[in-house]
Amino acid sequence: MFSPPMTGANRTLQLLQHVREREARLLELERRFSSDAAHELRTPLAGLRARIEVALADPDGSDPWQTLREALVDADRLQAIVDDLLLLDRLDRGEPRSEERVDLPDLVRSALNGSVMRVPVSTAIRPGTVMGDHPLLVRLLSNLISNAQRHAETRVTIVVQVRNGQAVVEVRDDGTGIPPEDRERVFARFARLDPARSRDSGGTGLGLSIARQIAIAHRGSLSLEEPPGGRGARMVLRLPLAAEEPEISH
Repeated sequence: MFSPPMTGANRTLQLLQHVREREARLLELERRFSSDAAHELRTPLAGLRARIEVALADPDGSDPWQTLREALVDADRLQAIVDDLLLLDRLDRGEPRSEERVDLPDLVRSALNGSVMRVPVSTAIRPGTVMGDHPLLVRLLSNLISNAQRHAETRVTIVVQVRNGQAVVEVRDDGTGIPPEDRERVFARFARLDPARSRDSGGTGLGLSIARQIAIAHRGSLSLEEPPGGRGARMVLRLPLAAEEPEISH
């Protein structure tokens, strides 16, 4: 069947249609994100209000110090969510960041030092260097370690390899794992495959979203891939290796 050649006007209309569809998708994502953010902020705010109202209604029957401690937990959760939202906003807008040589073994040590360990961590780390913002990369890896610690049964494993011009960092756990059809969903903002699990464990629901955005900002990628033996979860971070520093002649 003969198809008439596409004219310049048709190409322009097609381009405009693609732009409109893209804008509609972005608006829907923004609307959904705003709705989810409002819901997540409302939960600790409601808890904070309820504790204060109970204490005011029965001042003799409540322990003021316990009320303050519980209120502080809710306030800390609110602060964590707001801080994560602001970081995501900066990453989305592509704000300038520092660019320095980051040693991979040092990066893993920094992330481990700042993480709470519920189960042991084993490491197999090859030396290598990437370019990037050291604090942001520590945050990325810390988020992956914290996520693995929450879901591991007995152990977390960190493997760092260098191949094909990339640093490949794997963070594995031996928990129940994630079904293949849900492996992309875990990176959505405020995603909860188990609605109660992240809130009960103190997470904001933004950790993996932040980790992926940091990876993208460093010209890298972050994915959830099939674990060895099919058990647990395996987060794989890929970052371009830094160019070798030129030798200084004397």
